[in-house]
Amino acid sequence: MAEIQAVIFDVGGVYLQGSFVDFVNRGYRALSIEKTYSASEEITFDEDFNKGHIGAEECFTRYFGVPITNIQMQDILKLWKSTWKLQPEMSGLVKKLRENHRLSILSNSDPVNSLEYSRKGWYDPFEVLVLSHVVGIIKPDKRIYELTLERLKTPGESCVFIDDQERNLIPAQELGMKTVLYKTLEQLTRELAKIGVKIN
Repeated sequence: MAEIQAVIFDVGGVYLQGSFVDFVNRGYRALSIEKTYSASEEITFDEDFNKGHIGAEECFTRYFGVPITNIQMQDILKLWKSTWKLQPEMSGLVKKLRENHRLSILSNSDPVNSLEYSRKGWYDPFEVLVLSHVVGIIKPDKRIYELTLERLKTPGESCVFIDDQERNLIPAQELGMKTVLYKTLEQLTRELAKIGVKIN
């Protein structure tokens, strides 16, 4: 078994915890829309937004389907930027992993929150960032996984990829990567140790 050199993280639902469903329902309240949204899993919010083809204002106007005033849009943007948070326990795990492994982000992203995460230093521990809104490709398109390996200059067999959606693990597995379907921090730590990831 190849030694694990790099650990690749998804962001929302793995590295950061939060809820797209919660954001949508808070957005409904902010816009006085009498609806409740529910979903069995977190989804790709807007492919054009995640590929960097449209901005936040266009995305949210399109998604919510109602006219949004400038003041309301500022409220929606604040809600969006506060949706995902870095938990201290995950921050601690990442610091430990960094002692023995190269770290990377591979994520469906957007320009608003990515700027926020950079400003807060949340991306700092990661050597390679592959963000969909920058490269114009979203998971589970195999090309974004190939690009990550290319930038890491590391074969798939020496990498582990962590995501909270099973469909996003399939292309990683096809490229030889070990994968972990994220459920809890404790489960992640156990599974990483099983596949030879060193956690000091």
